[in-house]
Order: sequence, then C-alpha cells, then structure tokens
Amino acid sequence: MTRAMVLDRHTALGVGTAMVATAAGLWVSGRSMPLGLAVLLGVPVLVWLTVAAVQRPVLAVSAVALIPMTGNVEVPLSTHLSKVLIAAAVVVVVTARVRGHGQRLGWSPIAALLAALVVSALLSTLTSFDVPSSLRQDANYLIGLALVVAIVMATVDVDDLLMLAVSVSVGGAVLCATALTSVSDLRADCDATLVVNRPRGIFTQPNQLGMAAAIVLCFSVGVSVLAARRRRAPLAVLTGVCAALALAALVLSLSRGAWFGAGLGLVVLAVLLPEARRPLMVSVTLGLAAVVGYVATRPQLAARNIVTERLESIVSWRSNPYDERPALWGEAIDQLVGHPVLGTGPDAFPAAANQGATVTPARGWDHAHNLFLGLGAEQGVLGLTLLAAVMGVGAWEALRNRRMPDRPPGEGGAREPPVLALTVRSVSAAATAALTAVLGQGVVDYPLRNPVLQVMTWLVIGLLAACARVRSARRDGDPSVGRST
Repeated sequence: MTRAMVLDRHTALGVGTAMVATAAGLWVSGRSMPLGLAVLLGVPVLVWLTVAAVQRPVLAVSAVALIPMTGNVEVPLSTHLSKVLIAAAVVVVVTARVRGHGQRLGWSPIAALLAALVVSALLSTLTSFDVPSSLRQDANYLIGLALVVAIVMATVDVDDLLMLAVSVSVGGAVLCATALTSVSDLRADCDATLVVNRPRGIFTQPNQLGMAAAIVLCFSVGVSVLAARRRRAPLAVLTGVCAALALAALVLSLSRGAWFGAGLGLVVLAVLLPEARRPLMVSVTLGLAAVVGYVATRPQLAARNIVTERLESIVSWRSNPYDERPALWGEAIDQLVGHPVLGTGPDAFPAAANQGATVTPARGWDHAHNLFLGLGAEQGVLGLTLLAAVMGVGAWEALRNRRMPDRPPGEGGAREPPVLALTVRSVSAAATAALTAVLGQGVVDYPLRNPVLQVMTWLVIGLLAACARVRSARRDGDPSVGRST
C-alpha cells in the first residue's frame, strides 16, 4: 500500500470522525447528555487515534484541527477541552519522537520568537493589575507554543503537511456551517453601521464568526489549489466546499473587519502563490454572484440592502453613535503610556480600565478592539516589539518558502520531486494568508480572546513554521524530511 493511499484513508477516516463528532456534539447540546457520558462514548476513537498517532504523529495534531469547537467546552480548573486535547496531542507527538517517528525540532526562528513573546508575557505578569487572569493567559500562550512545536515535529513530509492542512480546512468549515442555521431577521440602524440579530454560529458574537470565516476562506482556497495541482480531486473538492462555506459565513457575519482582513489575506495569497491567481479570480466571481443571488432571495436582507450598506459604511465614514472604539483605543494608549515597558499584564486590560480608566466608556470592556493597541497596553513596548519581530520573521519565511527550489543544493543533477516545492509553497502561502486576515481584522477588533480562534491561529502559525522547517531540512540535505513516499 502506497503512502498516498494511506493518506487518503486517514484523511477520509479523520473527516468521517470529525463529522460524527460534530453530529454527536449537536445531539448532546440538544439532548443535554452529561459530558461524562459523551466523553465515554469517544474513548474508543481516542484509543485508536493515540495508537495510530504514535506511529504517525501528524494524526494527533490533525485530530485537534478537526475539532476546534472543543474550545467552547469548559472543563474543571477554569480551562477548555481544546487545551486538554492539545496537551494530549503534544504528549503523543513527543512520545512518537522518542520512539523514532516524526522529526527533530531543530532551529525554528518562528518558534523561538514565539517563545520570547511568551517570556515577555510572563514578565508582564509580575506587574499585572490582575494576576489570576494574566496567569490564565500565560497558560494559553504556553499551550499554543507547545502546539506549534508539536506541529513542526509531527510534519515529516509533504503528505503530512497536506493531511494537517486539509484537517484545518474541514474543522474550520464545520464552525462556519453553524452560522448557516442561525440567520434571523436582521435590523439595521445608523446606515447599517449597527446591525442587530447578526448570525454568530457557535461563537459569542458575530465578529468572532467573521474572523473564523476569514481564516478558513483564505486557507482553504490555497489548500484546494494545492490538492488540485497534486491531482487529489476528492481533497480539492472537499477543501473547495470548505472555502464556499467560509465565504457564506463571512458574508452573513456582516463583520466589516473580517471582510477587510479576508480581502487582505486573499491578496497575500495571490502574491505568494501564483498558481492560485486564476482559480481565485474565478472563485471570487462565482462567490459574488452567489452572494448577490442569496441577498436577492432573502427578504430580511434585500429589503434594506443591509449587506450593501454595511459594505459601503467601511469607506463612507458614517459614524455609529454607540461605537465605543475611540474610547477603548484611548484607554489602551493611556495604559501603554502609563506602563510603557511591560504593560498592565496579559489579559489585564479590563482590570486596569476599571481601576483607573481616564475614559469612562472603557469601563466594563474586556479588550481594546485593536490587536496591536491591546497587546501594547497589556505587554508594553517589549510585547509589541516581539510581535513585530514575529510578523517580520513570519513574512520572511513565507517569502523564502515561495522561492523554494525544486532541487536542494548538493544533489547534483537529480531533481527533487516537484510536489515538494509545490506543497511547501502552497501550505505556507495559505497559512500566511490566513494570518494576514487575522492581523487585518485586528486593526479594528480583538476577537482572539475566543479560545476557538486561538486554536485556529496557533494551527496556521504551526503550519507556517513547519513549512520553513521542511524547507531548511531539505536545504541541509536531510533525506528523511520533505519527501512524499
């Protein structure tokens, strides 16, 4: 049996397991089945997955990618089920590595800078306005860093990269699909700068749904192009459907920040992956046609042209009298000026605002509605500097992945299979585009507090780092890394 056949079997089994788990989760929600019983029913699947993942560690992180909705399930010790599953996946990957499977971590600039960012968060905790909240956020950083490291160690070759990429697309698409069942009567005010009853899926608010959809859209388009170029028609269709679901959820979320982020991410995808340009143009054209048709058949949307008005409000400078972003931005700047080096502490923005806010509307809010100002307020100039370094190194690695040669140095005239460079470039471009969408929306919002979005973001960061690791390993002539067998 070839490795490709094993990949298809594992992918099909993983997708099937995810669908069954999703259906079971919806049934549990509707029937109020005790969590203990639901976990018990999943034990056989977990046992099989653990045994298989010790032989092929990418299965462990793929399982995490397939069920990101576990970030909404709370478990004891004030944490979420997703973090428990990530910790278990990390243990499995490390165990597999001890047994000789997977690859050594080696030097990863992205992982190193992420570790430095975590250290800066720990330092900021020493002067935090809310130490318990800061410690919980530190734990989130640590578990995310562990997931990135596990992904780098688990992805040995291009088939591993493809399997994990497909899992991320499918898991994200399930999240987006939940929004399609929650469209209600929308009510717009202030020239559609304020819309009530926006769908939110499993999330707590629509902008979180928008970020998830933007991530999945940008990422799935790149993976679909990769699968088509590698002549994996079923996977190309599957990830294409994922992109379509993400586009629908993105439009329905009516999140202007997510629309901006997704647009920016798709531009980056077209720059980094030339093979995606033509499919992207066709997809955007068909997607816009589908959106127009959908809006025309939905009275609650067409009656007020809410989608159109919402889009126009991005550039029309109409103001929402209920928008408190300026006050929140002002509070974040005040906190940064007052505590310039280490900030007020990770996740301590609301505590600092409530204790000494100079702008009254900032009281009671849990974030600054801006990723960069929020991080600056909480982790100071040190945190902002490291974030800029992570972004710079990530962009540099993405550009180097884009220029990956078909033949590594030192192999004479023997050419590396073209699938290696294609896979690394495609997954790297898709991950970079997804991260660009996060940063783009982060200019006007800060939905990353949501644990589900945290998992999705760490997954795509891990894939970008894994692509860089595969590229550098092949450059150094490691014959065990990067090949499709």
